[in-house]
Amino acid sequence: KNNPTTDAVIREGKFTVAGFLAIFDVFISQNRLEVPWRILRTFGYDDDLNLEIPDSVTWPLSSDGVSFDHPSWSLSLSSRKFLTTIFHQFDSDKDGVLSTEDILAIFSVMPEPSLPPWHPLRAKEVFRGCFSLPMLDPLDVSSRSTSPSPPSTNDSSPGPGPVDPLSASEITICSGTSLPSVDISKRSSNTDSSSGRLPAVGTLPQPLVFLDWMGYWHMINAISPSRTRAELFRLGHVEAKSVSGRKKKSKKKAALAPAADYSSVMIPSKEIRALVLGSRGCGKTALLNALRFSMDDAVVDVNPLDTQRTTKPGSCCVHVRTKKKDTSPKKATIGDIESNSDGKEEFVTHLILTEVPQSGGRRAEQVKAELEDNCDLVVLTFDCGSQSSLLHAQDLEESMLTDDMPRVYVATKADDNDTLVGDSSPVAIARRHCANSDLEPPLLTSAAASMLGGTDAASVRQRDNVLEHLALCALEDDPDNGIARLRSTPHAEQKRREAARRKRIMWLGGFVCVSVAVALGVGALLGSRKDDKSTGSAKSERSLSVGWFKGLFGGGGNTGSTSDGATVASTSFE
Repeated sequence: KNNPTTDAVIREGKFTVAGFLAIFDVFISQNRLEVPWRILRTFGYDDDLNLEIPDSVTWPLSSDGVSFDHPSWSLSLSSRKFLTTIFHQFDSDKDGVLSTEDILAIFSVMPEPSLPPWHPLRAKEVFRGCFSLPMLDPLDVSSRSTSPSPPSTNDSSPGPGPVDPLSASEITICSGTSLPSVDISKRSSNTDSSSGRLPAVGTLPQPLVFLDWMGYWHMINAISPSRTRAELFRLGHVEAKSVSGRKKKSKKKAALAPAADYSSVMIPSKEIRALVLGSRGCGKTALLNALRFSMDDAVVDVNPLDTQRTTKPGSCCVHVRTKKKDTSPKKATIGDIESNSDGKEEFVTHLILTEVPQSGGRRAEQVKAELEDNCDLVVLTFDCGSQSSLLHAQDLEESMLTDDMPRVYVATKADDNDTLVGDSSPVAIARRHCANSDLEPPLLTSAAASMLGGTDAASVRQRDNVLEHLALCALEDDPDNGIARLRSTPHAEQKRREAARRKRIMWLGGFVCVSVAVALGVGALLGSRKDDKSTGSAKSERSLSVGWFKGLFGGGGNTGSTSDGATVASTSFE
């Protein structure tokens, strides 16, 4: 009778969400407010109902108290499983795509605005002070006026969205002096009056397929691992820590309990962090827009060339599928990717591309530190029609990059063929530079519709080829799986040959030393057993040993006489 809604509170012997909330309505109606507050504080909520993030989540330590068990910038296996489970659990129509309503349902537990952390309305606050921010998707800009309104959650038009349990119970909290009071009316002051949930100004999140969903999480984790872990904690994920030498304790269950185990459908993937450097106006932003271009963008007439001046580093995520040999062919489906009938299996490479605007001074020092700590590949971009742009890219390579850092040259605005001809053109100079450094030739790209920015099949193939080229410049050699790394490190092949030559010389020198030592030992053993009937047997044995040693180095054939006149023939080996 205390249930304010008409929803079932118990189903199959278990409490539903409405039933769980009805329990607290009972305590509140009986004026036992200390019980809900005790429970809220147990789970880390403060007096304003804000979830406090423990330091153990943002800065987790391993069992030795020094560092975490996995690389900080890479999502852990348990995080990947959790995100995979969340995707399939909230995919309402099971079509492999999270709709706008599905995404809003996932992030409804977040502080307002209840949007993904990469959304422009949250990203600036979540990643304040970080080296880069998530780049705004061109589709988000064009869809501000075309996005449908979210489902209303007021009483006059009930929708599927979550309802504030305190408002639905029609109970006003009037706490005493020992218990805090919560003003519910202020909680929706920054939201749209029609939805009660979304900001009045902004865009709705766009639908996401699974690979885009995971790519966004890889991107924000590369921007700030600690803040990404905080976002996962708010969604209900608690990182499992392994303690060496102790019995493993039972794992704490996530707040969002998985409906099923989806770990078997996880897609094998690799992640690559790439910094895109170049002069101002060389086309870095347009290039990244074109690489992120999809058929959905074409529907709303998005032009990758429509860019604004970049003042702060921005990151975006793209993915490419790469085929590898399948040592144990399987027919089982891996998400939406299956093993091919030709014996090759596809894996996904997520590229986190960070555009760095031209700058100097303190920003240059930050870029150099980022190159040393958080970079797998450097993309040096230059304008095909500008000599100064190429010179700037070469200066960056010389001043900021070490010899062991992978890099690739990318020429932009290559749709103008007049800039590609002639031995003195920037493209020709860049080709000679790459040939002298034993690097791959520069990629010729353009964000125009005739190349990467188009919607036809040829443009799609060009985009895939560029992404695969970038991925193979950073992936490690794996001959067993048919993955050959492209030439991205200066004189890498020459260095490998020299290292192999030094290894052969060291191996040969060690073999000769061992052979000489064995020969000396055998000679000494044979000399000690020789039956010398002469009166000076001891001296004869020494003469035999010395004579055998001289014979080994070409002194064979000579005779040596002992002190008492006895002549001993020295042994010689050819």
